Amino acid sequence: MINIEFIYSFVLCTAFLIVNFCRLGLRNKTCILPSTFFSMMWGLTSIGAFLYSNMLIGDNDYYIRASYLQEIASYQLSVLGVIFVAFLLAHFRKRKISVVISDELGQMDISAIRSKMRWFLYLFFIIGLYRLISVLSVTGLDYSAMRSYYLSSRSHFSVFDSNLIRVAAYLSQFVKLYVCILGIETALREIRFKQLTKDFLMFIPFHMSLGGRLFLLAFFAPFIFSYLLTYFTVSRKNGKKIDKKFLLILLSPLIMLVILQILKMDEIVNLKTIEAYSTEIFYTTSAYIHMNELWASLPSEYSLGYGLNTIGIGSSVYNHVMESWSIEENAALVCVPSMIPQAFLDFGPRGSLLFFFIVFYCIEDKAISCLKTLTIKNVLLIVLLCQIAYQTASSSSYDLLRAFIVGYISLVLFIQMTKLKMIKYTEKY
Repeated sequence: MINIEFIYSFVLCTAFLIVNFCRLGLRNKTCILPSTFFSMMWGLTSIGAFLYSNMLIGDNDYYIRASYLQEIASYQLSVLGVIFVAFLLAHFRKRKISVVISDELGQMDISAIRSKMRWFLYLFFIIGLYRLISVLSVTGLDYSAMRSYYLSSRSHFSVFDSNLIRVAAYLSQFVKLYVCILGIETALREIRFKQLTKDFLMFIPFHMSLGGRLFLLAFFAPFIFSYLLTYFTVSRKNGKKIDKKFLLILLSPLIMLVILQILKMDEIVNLKTIEAYSTEIFYTTSAYIHMNELWASLPSEYSLGYGLNTIGIGSSVYNHVMESWSIEENAALVCVPSMIPQAFLDFGPRGSLLFFFIVFYCIEDKAISCLKTLTIKNVLLIVLLCQIAYQTASSSSYDLLRAFIVGYISLVLFIQMTKLKMIKYTEKY
């Protein structure tokens, strides 16, 4: 067995999950916190890397040949250890906080708020439908060709296309907040598959035009997070049992993730291919391909970025490597990154540990602080922080920072736009 450190990482993540589910250090709180979803994703990523690198699943021998995977596995174990210490410290310092549900959350007309904000979804659907029809006119009904077309043409998009995609990307943040509201409403009332399906079908055209598949998680993750948070803090205290249909919602994105990967590989969807591609649930393990290629491309000596990579400017060495990969058409360019590489290049192996400790302590601390006054804004903020933690295995540090900034600005605007409706409802009753 090689790369045994990945097993240690998996065990560490699993142990922390058990601690959270047992609510050790979370008395009078909920386990629906960023640390829970962080542990899930890195546990899944770590066990996937171990299985692939020992050829226990899949037939790709890249992980066996990867020269730096052992070094990366050891460094990742240190990163996870430091982050879990940060989480535990946040739990200890906030141990006296209990969940307090605000009157606002109990009295709001959630359905009216969701209906009022539905125009974001309509606008996103119109833009997405236009993009999808434009792409289909070139590629036809070939999902593999759609992805190839996007990758080959994105460097020379027209000004109109570039701006349209940029507008849609920002608009999607508002749509995710709408999905969160839908999750809250569903937890307080009941699961309505017709409504959920309709909203999902309006969400996907834009993302399908890019030929990706992670948009499935972009829709279902905020819905699931907001549903679970609302259920465990509000609905369950009122004696409501979790709907058994929720299990189907949990399984749906995983099943569709496998099916879309089959279509991307230009194969026919049947039981045989579904079984063959079932390992796609470990999609985040491709982050190690990205990291291994990056480690292999680094010179023996280089200057640290001191935050340049994290804020999106890019250090000289990182920009040089990315340009080289683009010229060489290195497959690592299209592999999902993770939070690790850019922070490593910015602060070094030791400095990055301090960076991760501070960042994740603040994330967990803020999420727990929001529980002491559980307003609609705080529910949405906790869900946003959960999404950031959950995406750390598949997004770069810069992407995570951008997602948080855009997400938080969208959240503030969203709350301001719905405040009038809340005031009117309060005055009415």
